[in-house]
Formats: sequence, structure tokens, C-alpha cells
Amino acid sequence: MSDLIRSLRLFVRLSEEGNFSALARRQNLSHTTIARAIDDLEAHFGVRLFQRSTRRLTLTGDGERLAEHAAAILDQVGQAEADLAGAVAARGLVRIGVTTALGLHYAQRLERLREGHPDLMVELLFADWRDVADDGGLDLWLTVGASQIPGAVMLGELPRILVAAPAYLEAHGEPSSAEDLMMHQCLTYGYAARAEPWPIEGREMRVNGFLRASTSEAVLRAARGGLGIGLLPRIQVEQDLARGTAVQVLPQARIAPLAIMVAHGFRGMRMPMRARVAMDFLVESFPGDRTYEST
Repeated sequence: MSDLIRSLRLFVRLSEEGNFSALARRQNLSHTTIARAIDDLEAHFGVRLFQRSTRRLTLTGDGERLAEHAAAILDQVGQAEADLAGAVAARGLVRIGVTTALGLHYAQRLERLREGHPDLMVELLFADWRDVADDGGLDLWLTVGASQIPGAVMLGELPRILVAAPAYLEAHGEPSSAEDLMMHQCLTYGYAARAEPWPIEGREMRVNGFLRASTSEAVLRAARGGLGIGLLPRIQVEQDLARGTAVQVLPQARIAPLAIMVAHGFRGMRMPMRARVAMDFLVESFPGDRTYEST
């Protein structure tokens, strides 16, 4: 039975990935191991599960029917495993993909996680770019905005504000409206292949400036140095505001917050205790408006 469950799990993951090589990298398994599991399932049920091409696998009609049954079976198995896993200790390495602002926020609070789970090790991988947030091998990772990753859930929202150094505003003047930003040096970073527009007052503003970076920390330091205006998570600039090294710009402007989701790599299988306690830590220590509901 354990071999059948393992094969069903690999079948479900392969149907999502659509590629043997991608699944092999993610699961740290050989191509042969995965292919043998699929062959065993096809022999067991006496049907063909995939249409194979040189670029991608697609489910046959029988494969689609088995995928529905497999999802239900694995959900039940997962519930049973989770119900009986209360005594399992959280130990080993948990790898978490984080954005810069949230990663630094969580790093300052890891002591509370270590106190409760001394045998746990945490590796934080920083990336502000959505398309590299899940680079394979991660247990948990944060994504910005809506995610199509199976099993991803909404964690909460991070308020954002516009900031600049006092020296910049003295030299260039302070904008009095969102439209005035088009005449200023706007420092940007992105969560996609190109810098996203600034969502201010219900508009998507395509701003420009001397600097575009792949990390919000670079934008913060450039703004602190007087290079221009940055749009950043409030948690990232609170100390600068308190010290006077940064000033909030257009404080009355309506700016859409960042929606943060958390995804995991254990769909169709039990989440290890190391990942479960790390997930709880991410939820409990989230600094913004929390919308996560545990299931």
C-alpha cells in the first residue's frame, strides 16, 4: 500500500508539473524513479495515464479520472497523517523563500521559533522577483499578489508608503499630488520581469527614475541617500521615519497594499513538522493586516 500511495503522490505532482525533469529536480529523485512509478500505476490500473510528447505530458481521459480519485485518496491519507503527527518533533532544515522586507522582519523574530524548536534549522532565501521566488527545493515561499501555485493561501497585506530623504525634497521640492511624481526621480523595484506600476489613487502610474533594482533594500538605501522617491512597505521604513533619515511623501494618498501569499511544496502529501511549525511562525509573526485562516 505504501508503494501505491507514493506512486499516486508522484502521479499527482507530475500531472501538475507536466514534465519529468522538472519534477525530478523538485523532488530530488531520478527521472527513472518517477517513470517507474508511473509505469507501475499504469500496470496496476491497466490504463494509459499520460500522452507523452517531447515537450510536455498531458493526461489521458483515464489519467484525468485517476487524478480526481488520487486527490481524494491523498487528502484522506494526509488528514490521517496530520492527525497522528502531533508527537513528531520539528527538527532538521526548513528552507523558506522570502521577500526582502518580510525576510528581514522575520529574521529579527526567529529567536521565538528557536526557543520552541531547538532542533530546527532555518534557511532564508531572499528574492523580490516573483518568477524566482520558487527556485526549487524550498519548503515554503512567499509570493506577492495572486498566485496560481496549488495550495497557496493568502497570508495578509503589507501597507506601503512613499518616502524620500529630506535632502532630496529640499533640492527638488515635495510633490503635492500623484501626478507630480511624474516629474520626480522615482526609484523602483519589481516583483515580475519588469517593474510594476505604482498603484496610487486608483491609477496604475508608470513612473521613471535613475534606479531600478531587484531588491527593495537597494531602493531604501538609495532613497536614504537622496537619490529620489521610493514606494516601500511601511515596516521597512519605520526606523528611518523615526530617525528622520526619511520623510513620508503624499501621506494622504491611497496606495494599494501588497497582498502576500504563502505556498508550500507538499501538495498531496503530509507537511513535515519542520515546515508546519515554520508556517505557524510566518502566520503569527506577519506584520501587516492578517487575512490568513488556518484550515
